[in-house]
Amino acid sequence: MTDQNTFMEVVQNVSEIVRTAEVPMTEEEILAYFSDMDLDENQKKLVLEYIVTAQNREEEDVQTEALKEYTDEEAEDTSQSKVFQMYLEELSMLPSYTADDREKLYEKLVNGDAGVIETISTAWLKKVLTIAEKYMEPRLNIEDLVQEGNMALFMKLQDMLGKGTDEKIEEVLSSAVEEGIMSYCSELVGERELENTLVGKISLVHEAKKILTMEKGQEPTVEELAEYTKMSKEELLEIEDFLKEQK
Repeated sequence: MTDQNTFMEVVQNVSEIVRTAEVPMTEEEILAYFSDMDLDENQKKLVLEYIVTAQNREEEDVQTEALKEYTDEEAEDTSQSKVFQMYLEELSMLPSYTADDREKLYEKLVNGDAGVIETISTAWLKKVLTIAEKYMEPRLNIEDLVQEGNMALFMKLQDMLGKGTDEKIEEVLSSAVEEGIMSYCSELVGERELENTLVGKISLVHEAKKILTMEKGQEPTVEELAEYTKMSKEELLEIEDFLKEQK
């Protein structure tokens, strides 16, 4: 199988393709994007679950936003979508795995038994949820955190397959899940901070134009805007280009 970074990049790209497609894509069409990666059945299942779940969340978010336009009375518990509630119900019905059960599964994993990957993933679902909850905050979606954690776990299990180790596997897997979730959080928060910064700069330029136009009786030059806003001419031109693209 291809390396983890390339795999995750393709997954994210295909998720975006599915999200923006005018017509819903079939499982076969989705998996066609991974034809060069030689995925096994477990990997195909995980990819489909990841992408389809993301699509379901997108649809629910759209519906939620539409409802908000018509009412200010929001449901008290909006943190859990119907999809996530179903996920929690499924978790409650999963079998329990003792420490000994897990150790036996780990031993098979490091000795090259790929068949235990799905079982270990299932045994870890509740723990992934517990880890994800530690990183929950208003700007983040628990479903996204859980999905990223499960994906990070799966990728780590693939990496450990047949590579005997003296490490404490539970600690290794916990670290992998946390790193996957933290990486997602950092990326998402970073994107939002960039968006907020851009919005702030656009607002500043807009107000500066209004003030300078009133003072001078004509629209200010880029040089005048740069002096007033303390921004570089390059930044101002980039903002102008961005605004033109949005029209």
